[in-house]
Formats: sequence, C-alpha cells, structure tokens
Amino acid sequence: MPILLVTIVLSGLGFGLVLPGLPFVAENLGASPALATLILGLYAWGQFIATTLWGRLSDRIGRKPILIITNGGTALAYLLMAFAPNVWVLAAGRALTGLMGGIAPAMAYVSDVTPPEKRAQGMGAVGAAMSLGFVVGPAIGGVLGGSDAASASLLLPGLVAFCIATGTVLATVFFLKESLPPEKRVSAANAGSEAARQPGFRELLRRPLMLRLLVLGFFVYIAMAMFETIFPFWTKARFGWGPREVGLSFTWLAIVVGVTQGLLVGRLAPVVGEGRLAMAGLAAYAVGLTWMTQAPSWPWMMVGVTFTAGGGGTFLTAMSSFVSQWAGAHERGLVLGTYQSASWAGRSVGPALSGILFNEISIQSPLLTGAFVMLPCVALLASIMARDARARGVGGH
Repeated sequence: MPILLVTIVLSGLGFGLVLPGLPFVAENLGASPALATLILGLYAWGQFIATTLWGRLSDRIGRKPILIITNGGTALAYLLMAFAPNVWVLAAGRALTGLMGGIAPAMAYVSDVTPPEKRAQGMGAVGAAMSLGFVVGPAIGGVLGGSDAASASLLLPGLVAFCIATGTVLATVFFLKESLPPEKRVSAANAGSEAARQPGFRELLRRPLMLRLLVLGFFVYIAMAMFETIFPFWTKARFGWGPREVGLSFTWLAIVVGVTQGLLVGRLAPVVGEGRLAMAGLAAYAVGLTWMTQAPSWPWMMVGVTFTAGGGGTFLTAMSSFVSQWAGAHERGLVLGTYQSASWAGRSVGPALSGILFNEISIQSPLLTGAFVMLPCVALLASIMARDARARGVGGH
C-alpha cells in the first residue's frame, strides 16, 4: 500500500505539471477557448474509453502489469505535449494521457488490501496521494510554463513530467507487490456466469441501484468538468491571470482536496455514512461555484474555490467507497472502472459545453450552469441512499 501511494503521488505530480499551461498553449497554437476546452476534455474521452478496459484487465491479469502499462503510456504522452508543433499533436498527447489513465486499477488495488470497514479511509488515501502530487505539480508547472498567457510553453513541464512518469514505471516494476492472487485472477477470468462475460456497462445496467449511480456520476462530472476546464480562461477574463497564477490556485485546490480526502472523509464516513458525506460534498460544490461568480476580487474568489475543492474531494472519496461495497472481490476493478467510465463520460461533455457557454453566452454562465446541474444530482443521490438503506435494512449509508 505505501508503494502504491508513492506511485500515485508521482502520477499526480506529472499530471499537475502540464495542467496550468496547457489551455494557454492550445490558445497560442491557434485554438479558440471553445476548441481549447475541447482539447482539455480529450483526457476525459480517453478515460471514458479505457477505464473499464483497464479495470477488467486488472481483474484478470493483476493490478501491477496494468499500472506499468498505463504509466509507461502516460510518459510517452507527456513527450508528445512537450514537443507539440500544432494543436493536433497537442490534442493527441492529451487524449493519450486519458487512454493511459490507471486510476481504476489503483482503486481496485486499495479494495484488495483493505477491509470493508476501512475502505473509505483507503480510498481517501488514494485521493490524498493524488492531491499531494497536485500540490507540487501545478506550482512547478506554472513557473516552468511561462510568466503569462502569451509566453506559455509545455516544453519544460512536459519533459519533467516525462521523467517523473518514467520513474513511476520503475517504482512500480521494482517495488510494488501484486495485490490480486493468481487464484482470484483465474476465478475472474474463467467465471462461467453470463454476467462475467458481458461488457461492464451492460452488467451494471442490470442492477437498478448501480444504474442510478452511473447516471449520477455522469451529471456530477459534467458540472465538475465545466469548472475545471474553463477556470484558466475564466480567471484570465476576470483577473488577467496566466499559467503562474493558475498553477498556484490549482496547488491550493489540491491542498484542500488532499486534507479533505486524507484527514476528514475517512474519519467521518463511519459516523455519518458515505451517502450523507457525498450529499454534503455536492452542496458545497454548488455553493462554491455560485460564490465565485459573485466574487469582486480574486481573494474572495478563492473562498469559492475552497468550497468547490472540499466538496469535490468529499464526494469523490465517499462515492468511490460506496460503489466498491457493491462489488465482489472478483469484479472490483470492473465495477469501479465502469462507474468511473460513466463519470468520465460526463467529463467528456462538460469541457465542450463550458467552452460554448463561455463564448456564446457569458463568462459566468459555465459556473452558474454547473451549480444548477448539481441540484438534481443532490435529489438523485438522496433517492439512491434511501433505496440503499431499505435494501440493507439500515440507515448508515
């Protein structure tokens, strides 16, 4: 487990390095804000396509080989972005980072090595490890990526991210122990039930509660992606920000998420339940987005960022723990991967929608739309928790 967390920290560090400058580089290569947000969204499209695949493969051949493959592919993606001569190569690199995302096998690894009563704490540790990488990555990437929007570059951030991703591969190869014993892999690969032979989405569509969870994840992540991808352009329009300021704000966001996931969720989940925590997270996220649109200056805006970061970290961790409870040991990678694929589908829609709203309506409309989308999500989550409580005969989840 400690070695896994180290590799996740390194992964988050590499990802965070290229994030502050990426939208500005796309714009400097000729992309409009709408196209630039679409390029940012290609990461989500890659995750949507590949997450279930990696989760299922990790059930069959083990977590470690998949983590090696995905981290290696991510290293190549950073090289593409570092030397991208045009928006198409930049887009290809961004898409490859999504296709090579290995968060589902990492979460399945945690599920393998933690008992059910400590699973929320384990999922929180994964989120906190990723956030720890984000704390350092965006700050460094903002400095390396240029002092303002006009001078933004991914050369140095991309090369540093490539070296870090390569180091992650080596750490996984030499230090990470496999968490899924061969006998369980054989059981997952050779299970004769019809469910084991079906694709992930089709399997979950046969479970009414899980279907609702997929719908919930889809719409929640639309709202989250709208904020995350438009934020650099929004802050540029409101406060004249560039890669440096965006990187530092992402660092603060990551600190808040890391504290929430690493210190709060794991302790609160046994007391109040994952469901109530997730609902509180959605409400905080909506409040934060609304606050940001009314902020008269950037310090007041950062108060809203704090609400969104804390709410997002709470929701992500609590829901990952909740979803994992509905998976057997042989299908955790499949179930978590499929849920995340539905979420990544939402992240695929959000960036394009935010760019269109930003260009065609107003700079505030992406954030206000995201806050509005959260409202029915809270109601849907309440119905999911009520149904779950009836099914279990308890009121704690």
